[in-house]
Amino acid sequence: MIDWRHKVPRAAVGLSQIMKTASIYLLLIVPGFFIWNCSAAKSVQQSKPFPLGEYQYAGFDKNGGKIVEGRLAITSREEDRIKGEWQLSKIGNPERIGPQIGTGECIGTIKEDSLFINLNPNMVDNSVNLKGKIKDGSYSGTWSYDGVGPGINRGTFEAVIK
Repeated sequence: MIDWRHKVPRAAVGLSQIMKTASIYLLLIVPGFFIWNCSAAKSVQQSKPFPLGEYQYAGFDKNGGKIVEGRLAITSREEDRIKGEWQLSKIGNPERIGPQIGTGECIGTIKEDSLFINLNPNMVDNSVNLKGKIKDGSYSGTWSYDGVGPGINRGTFEAVIK
């Protein structure tokens, strides 16, 4: 009777060692990719919050004509709330654009990649509200002049970081 346990071909021993080594590397590498991928996702999410700073602002009417321009500054942030100030000048003679001319303080709320700003937080039925998305150092979307009823007038805006 031949005892096969002691007479394993040399090639089989080499193949067995390669399989063990490959298994160990896979057990180390695969979880490493998952950990790296998860940490990369968090760093992208952490870079999303609206940056503090000064922005060059331009507001447009429904037809795309520029009606206001100036400065919008986000000066502080606490969790999902922001505070800031603005200084805007009228261009031409636009009608029914609400209190978005001159200077003032503003407040807002951040939700994921969206930012909602009220340019007139001390007025209940006479305010201009900005609603937009944050992307690549700019904030753009729609503005609306709201009174007793919402949407007295509206248009678009773009604010680019200086």
